Amino acid sequence: MSKKSWKEHLLSSGLPLEQSVIQVFQGLGIDKPKEYKYERINENGIPTIFSIDVHATHMHLEHNLWLEIFCECKYRHDGTRWIFTPDEFGRWPRPKFRDTFMVMDQITGRRSINIDKLDSFSRKYDLCGKGIEIFENDANPKTIEQCIQQLSYASIEQALDALIHQVDDLLGTPTPIFVIVPIIVTTAELWRLNSGVTVEDIRRANELYEVAEQRDIMIIYQEPDNKRSQDTLTKFNKSLSDEQKVKIENKLKGTKWRGYHLFATTFSSKYPSLFVTINYKHFSSAMENLMSFFENPALILEGTPLRKSTLDK
Repeated sequence: MSKKSWKEHLLSSGLPLEQSVIQVFQGLGIDKPKEYKYERINENGIPTIFSIDVHATHMHLEHNLWLEIFCECKYRHDGTRWIFTPDEFGRWPRPKFRDTFMVMDQITGRRSINIDKLDSFSRKYDLCGKGIEIFENDANPKTIEQCIQQLSYASIEQALDALIHQVDDLLGTPTPIFVIVPIIVTTAELWRLNSGVTVEDIRRANELYEVAEQRDIMIIYQEPDNKRSQDTLTKFNKSLSDEQKVKIENKLKGTKWRGYHLFATTFSSKYPSLFVTINYKHFSSAMENLMSFFENPALILEGTPLRKSTLDK
């Protein structure tokens, strides 16, 4: 059995990939991207510290929008493939592209995100469902699921933190809008099975490209299951004081949410559902496009009653 070189050991640790992702953010003007730690109950019922590899925050001061990006990094050796089943954006109950972004604008009064501008990019990205990691002589069904779980809980922690800052006016007025984006960055190849592919098609195929297409970026769709949804609702109810809940209740009166309970229940059952998945070779250009998009002041609707939301079905 051949021994791994120092280079293989170092790359397999994931540290160079994490450092490279941090350097991309720094090159885009984000000063302190770093690991994000949070606490949640593990499968044995014990409070445990978990972490996301890179958390980057960019404040768009001109229109008071905070972009919160979470990246879970997975280095994989050449030839590793992540293969996903196909799905499509569409009408409810299918997600819309806007749901890729966890937008916290529900209690910001007459300032909200223009969701039509978010949806305008939907044709550029493919939606996919379940995925599996395949090596040359093996497969791992857990890697992608673990990434999703980590990003899910971290994103909810950040959403709750944003909500507290908004309801208590900790960042002054006007109340800032927060946008949370969960991302998986990997060196694995990304493949999406063709629509309509069957077991028989795969058995007849000699190469993967006969039944799938390779992609640079894909959006994974996985709605919160009952446990994740209940965990989120419990987290909201325990972390917010009665006074804060009353404030949220008052801010939501006259809107489609009617009050705190409907908002918290709907949010916990829906977010996060979509996870951006990027091959590392395209990570830099993807982040540059993302940052540039949210720099646009026209993305914010000012002085308009909140009629629509990214939570709309």
